[in-house]
Amino acid sequence: MTILNVIQNNQWKSSSFIQSTDVNKLISGGIVTGASEQASAILNAMDYGNVQSTMTIGLVDTAWAEQNFGDATDTLASSLEPFFDEYKVKTFYGNQWWAVRTIQKDLMNSTEPNRLVLNKVGSYWATQWNRIISATVSGMSTIAGITVGDGLTNFSRSMVISAMTLKGDMGFGKLNEMYMSSATFADQLTKQEIAGVTLFTQGSKQRTVRVNGVETLVATNETVWYYDGATEVVLDDTMTLGIISLISKGAFAFSQKDLNDPLMYEKTAKAGNGAGKEEYGTKSLYIMHPIGFDFVGVLGTTYASKSGLTLAELQGGGQYALKVDAKLSPITNLKVKVG
Repeated sequence: MTILNVIQNNQWKSSSFIQSTDVNKLISGGIVTGASEQASAILNAMDYGNVQSTMTIGLVDTAWAEQNFGDATDTLASSLEPFFDEYKVKTFYGNQWWAVRTIQKDLMNSTEPNRLVLNKVGSYWATQWNRIISATVSGMSTIAGITVGDGLTNFSRSMVISAMTLKGDMGFGKLNEMYMSSATFADQLTKQEIAGVTLFTQGSKQRTVRVNGVETLVATNETVWYYDGATEVVLDDTMTLGIISLISKGAFAFSQKDLNDPLMYEKTAKAGNGAGKEEYGTKSLYIMHPIGFDFVGVLGTTYASKSGLTLAELQGGGQYALKVDAKLSPITNLKVKVG
C-alpha cells in the first residue's frame, strides 16, 4: 500500500481527522466543543461558501430576573426579554506537508494503512489546536477581570479559591483542566516537596463511556497529573512561564469547514535537480474560539495575517476581550511565582 493509494482510494473529509486518536482525545477532554449554541452558530456561518478572515456571529442571551408570580390584576411583572449581541470570531487556515519517505516504510508494514495515515495527520492537528488553546489562554492573563495574582506569590489552594470567587456562585463547580508549561509545573512540584503540602498527584486518566445509555467514568492505562485529585493537569510549553489557566468544560467552540482534498499528494519530478520529490499534506479551515470572548485583534494586510494568528501573537495578549460577565467566563488565569 502506498500513500497515493490511501489518499486517492478513500473519501477523505476535513471531519475525518476528528476520528484520529489524538484529536478524539482533545475533543473528549471536555474543554473543546462543537455542540454548544455558539459553536452551532459558528458552524452555520462556516457553511457559507465565502468564509471571511473574521466573522461576526450573533450571540443571543437572556437577562436574569426573578420569577414572576403574577398579581391580582393579571398584569405581568417585568418579563424576560431576549437581547442580541454580536461578537467577532477569527478563522484559521493552515496546511502542512511531509516527505512520503517518512511514512512509506510504516505503510508497507501496516495492516491498517488508512488508520495509520489518519492518526499521523490527526496527531499534527491535535498538537496544533492544543497549542492554539494554550497560547490563547496565556494571552488572556492580561485581562484583569479573570486573572488572579501578580507573579510574585507562590501557587496555592487559596489562589485557586480566589479565581473561583471571581466567578461567584458559578465558580465552584468542577474545574475541567488546568493548563501550564512543563517548567511552571516542575517548579510547583519542587516547592510542593519542600513545603510538604500535596497539591499535585499522579493517577490514571479517566474517560467517559456510555453503557446501556448511561455515561460512566472508567480508568485508562494512561497516567496523568491531577490538581487536588480531581482536575487534570495539561502540560504544554506554549503556555507562558508562570501562567496557570483554569479552564472549564466547553470553553472553546470548534468547527471545521469541509474542504476539497483535505489530504493531498504531490509528486514533482523536476525537483532536486531531477531527483524528484514526493510529498503528502493536509489542510484545514477551522475555528478555535474562546466562548464568551470577542476577537478584537488588528490584522495586517498580508495573506498570512488573514489566515490566522501566530502563537506569539496569541501569547502576547490583546487579541480577545471579555464579552460576558466575568462569572460566566470559562477561563480564569493565575499569575504565579516561578523560581
